[in-house]
Formats: sequence, structure tokens, C-alpha cells
Amino acid sequence: MSVASKQNPAIDVMAKTMVNTRHHARQLGMARMKKASSAISGLHDSRFRGRGMDYLESRIYQAGDDIRNMDWRVTARTGEAHTKLFQEERERPTYVILDSNASMFFGTQNKFKMVLASEIAAFLGWSSIQNGDRIGVLTYGVHGTHVVKATPGKRGMMAMMSHVLKTSVRHEQEQQSHLDQALKQLRTVIRPGSLVFVVSDFLNMGPEAKRQLLQLRKHNDVLAIKVADPFEVEAPLAARYGIRTQSQGQRQVRVMDTRKDSTLTLLSEQQQNHISRLKNEVIKAGVPIIPVQTNDQWVNKMRNGLNNPALAFNHWLGAKA
Repeated sequence: MSVASKQNPAIDVMAKTMVNTRHHARQLGMARMKKASSAISGLHDSRFRGRGMDYLESRIYQAGDDIRNMDWRVTARTGEAHTKLFQEERERPTYVILDSNASMFFGTQNKFKMVLASEIAAFLGWSSIQNGDRIGVLTYGVHGTHVVKATPGKRGMMAMMSHVLKTSVRHEQEQQSHLDQALKQLRTVIRPGSLVFVVSDFLNMGPEAKRQLLQLRKHNDVLAIKVADPFEVEAPLAARYGIRTQSQGQRQVRVMDTRKDSTLTLLSEQQQNHISRLKNEVIKAGVPIIPVQTNDQWVNKMRNGLNNPALAFNHWLGAKA
């Protein structure tokens, strides 16, 4: 029996599944992606909006030219004042930050969060290259933190999907990586004017997540997609659940008894604390959140969220209330 035949599309990240999101991206269309980017841009002030600017040429200074664009090197060489001309960057860099920590390999309905996250990542990638942009990916999780730089067209998508496949397989010696360190690493390679999507369950943010998000969004557009399982956000049915965990490299199985009021109270407190942290460290950093659950029709959720990113999180909270 081949390895591929043993794979389960509900728990394993598969190339076929990611490729199949391409037709959803076509239906999304360039106009909606541009609208989403504009909506994200409008949430905060920044010197850098939309695509970056590439240097085109220098010409003799004319009255009314912005003195900040003076080309002092050419001016010194020719003895005449010159100014730099710029053109809009044709291929805007788009990066997907994808969480592959152990908490992502969980799901009670339809699929694991990791599978859902990989589908969304691929969907965003296909949408980006159809928009004429470059696509790159940064993964952080059980395999550590790794970046694939943004590349145009199908070559960029193939590189992205290949990397996601490699870093979404669990193994015995797993690491735990935090979002704040992933953001810090991305800032060393990203160009101003890029578009960044963070696809994560946001359970491993780290202490510096808000500061790193604030720094990143100064010169880039940033949008978060929170993936979740209904078990994590709704009161589960009263029962005894076997849960496999991993601590210090050792896998363990423990029992969660939701028939006990104390267990339900603890779960509710954890959920509220998590929501509060999302509000304080992500929303307040100026980054809108689109929540998507494993039992959702995720394509519709993404389309609606991209239409109005600023309202998606509040709609999700209202639906849970």
C-alpha cells in the first residue's frame, strides 16, 4: 500500500487538497482581494499603503517636485538638480504566516485545524498570484521557524505548497514556536508595502506578539485568520473525553470529564481569557481577525470576511453569545 493511500484528508495536509482550492480563488476574483487590502489599509495610518514603489529613473528637477525625492548622487555628478521618479511595484509581495504547532493538529468536526489552515493558506496564495502578486510563506511550529521568500506565479505557489507539506507532518521530537518570534523573523526579509496573512489558532502567541504586530503593520497590511474547533469555543457535550497531549517530548493520554461543573467552568475561563488576549494583542494592534471553524463552510467565511475584515470578529463573537 502506498503512503498516499494511507493519508486521511481530514487529518493529513495533502497536495491535492491545496491544489483544489485554486477554483475557489478564481471565484473570489481580483476585485475582492483588492477590496480587502484597501479595507485593511484603511484601519490605520501609514506612510506605506498598497503596493511598494520601485525606482524608475532620475530626471532634472522641476518646480513642484518633492524635495524628499532629490537624487543627490546624480545632482553632485552632473551639477544640476535631479529628482528620482518611482513607479508602483508590479508584483506586491504577499506572505502567509502559517502556524504548525502541536495545538493545530486537533479537530473534533470535519477536519484538523492544521488541514483547514493549509487550505486557507493555499486559497490565499492562489488568490494572490491571480492578482499578479508574489507569494511567500513563513511556517512556525513543530519543525521550528522557516521562511520561503515571495516568488511570482505558479513557481511561488509550488514552493509554498511544498514547504507547507514538509512542515505539517508531526514527528517524535517536536518544537514549540511562538508567533512573536515568527513575526520578528519575517520583519528581517519582508519589503515595505507587503500584504501579510497570519493563519493560526493563536494559542502560542508569545509575550511580544502585540509589539511585533505593531512594528510589522507600520509599513505593511496585516490580516489574521483564526482557525478554531467547536470544542474550543462552545460548551462540549457532557461526557468523558480522551485527550492526547505532549509534554517535554513525552506523549500522554488524559481524560477530560465535562460532566463535572468544575471542568466546564475551567473551559469557559480559558475561552474568555483567550478571547480577551485576541482583543488586547491582535485587534488593538490594528490587525483585523477573520475567525473560521473546522465545521464552517470556510470558503464562504473567507469571502464574507474579506469583504469586511473589521466586522468579522465581532460577528463571530455575536454568533457565539
